[in-house]
Amino acid sequence: MDDAGAPAIELTKTDGADEAKVKSPSVEATTHLRNADKWTVVAFLNSGSGGGMGRQIMSDMVSLLGSDFVFDLKKCGAGNMPEDNLLPLAKDPFVRVLACGGDGTMGWILSSIDAVWRQVLGPDVPLEESAYKGHLPLAMMPLGTGNDLSRSFNWGPTFSNNMRKKAMITRVVQASRHPLDRWRCVVVPFEGLSKDARQWVPAMLGEKMRKNRAESIRNLRTVFGEEEGEGEDGASAKAAEVDDASIRSSVISGVDDAKASTQSFDGVFCNYFSIGVDAKVAFSFHKEREEFPQRFTSPLKNKLKYVQKGLTVGGMCSVRSSQLPAKLNGKVRVLVEAEDSDELVELKMPGHCRGIALLNIQSYGGGNRFTNSGSCCDGLIEVVFFTHPAGMAVCAGLGPLLPFLRFKVRAQTSRVCIRIDEPFHCQVDGEPWLQSPGIFQISYFGRSPVLKWNKSCCNGNPG
Repeated sequence: MDDAGAPAIELTKTDGADEAKVKSPSVEATTHLRNADKWTVVAFLNSGSGGGMGRQIMSDMVSLLGSDFVFDLKKCGAGNMPEDNLLPLAKDPFVRVLACGGDGTMGWILSSIDAVWRQVLGPDVPLEESAYKGHLPLAMMPLGTGNDLSRSFNWGPTFSNNMRKKAMITRVVQASRHPLDRWRCVVVPFEGLSKDARQWVPAMLGEKMRKNRAESIRNLRTVFGEEEGEGEDGASAKAAEVDDASIRSSVISGVDDAKASTQSFDGVFCNYFSIGVDAKVAFSFHKEREEFPQRFTSPLKNKLKYVQKGLTVGGMCSVRSSQLPAKLNGKVRVLVEAEDSDELVELKMPGHCRGIALLNIQSYGGGNRFTNSGSCCDGLIEVVFFTHPAGMAVCAGLGPLLPFLRFKVRAQTSRVCIRIDEPFHCQVDGEPWLQSPGIFQISYFGRSPVLKWNKSCCNGNPG
């Protein structure tokens, strides 16, 4: 929390019992301060973000909301995590959350809200089935590079000075609630990542494996093990008992020297997941930014640098086929859940496929729109393949120059299983890393309430 700046608003103490009875009969009464008329707005911001604007924006938010409701993510620690600060407010339907940052920050706060509900409801009760399903909705102030989630819900593609004014808080309380699907990603490598490679794995995949860890990995073993036949020990993957020992010893049958790593990853994403050329470009960009931050001092410079990476690393300037990004054919398999059953079917991969993307929202890599189908709240994720040069142009950050380019949706599904037999670059919500051979499972996780700005939304009721 940052105490800089004196609150320029009047904080009023309100008993939420009557309000709670109106909207949620089973909600217990809450009593705390209001800072936006009858609403409470809680803001989270990294004071080091926003291209050097972080501290100034932090001061502005404190003036608008009060120091007790603005939290600096840079100062997080034991007992001062976002979920710790949201827990006392969770049962109040007139609390709204403002996350200031890029897509990674949005994902972090949504995961923190998940942690709140696990404490309130227990680990086995879905938020969607509870009396609190519309509580703690998320509004967004875009301070990142791509800001795809912010774009999708009309909060804007980039930060503007108007967002530092009271009008921003007015928008937060007037915005309408909208459901957002979220997706669980489990990664089970055949062997451990090196120390250097592991440091690039996104924080959102660094969560402790969930309680049904064994079940998830058994599913992955079965998916590919059934088709590969029996392993060297003669035991069927389908019949094998899965416990911690077997997880450590073997992930699937029929793969020579394939041993499950204890470095399995498990996390939740909102926007998209991809493997191949686009992730390779993103990784090169992020790596150079980490090593030479002085080259990335403005949004325009960042955009130009990304285009440069796309033209070189992405293969747009390559004259020899040997210089093009690696093809995925024969090295990657993609299985999706059939529409009317729980069965998985394998997708036929195009001959020149150099990338795969799984899309939950219709904004990718800083505003690119890849398809005309799909919704962020239908429980389905769209699968597309990158093949032709135009696809690589989009991966190079040139999508805005090709506004009418669309990709064929190969599948709309609630579960995808992917196996890679060689190292490939991957990314979730714009955060890339280099993944060793292994298996991925992307499955529907749940639905969270977010806020969508709409000028016609002016009522004072929740949502």
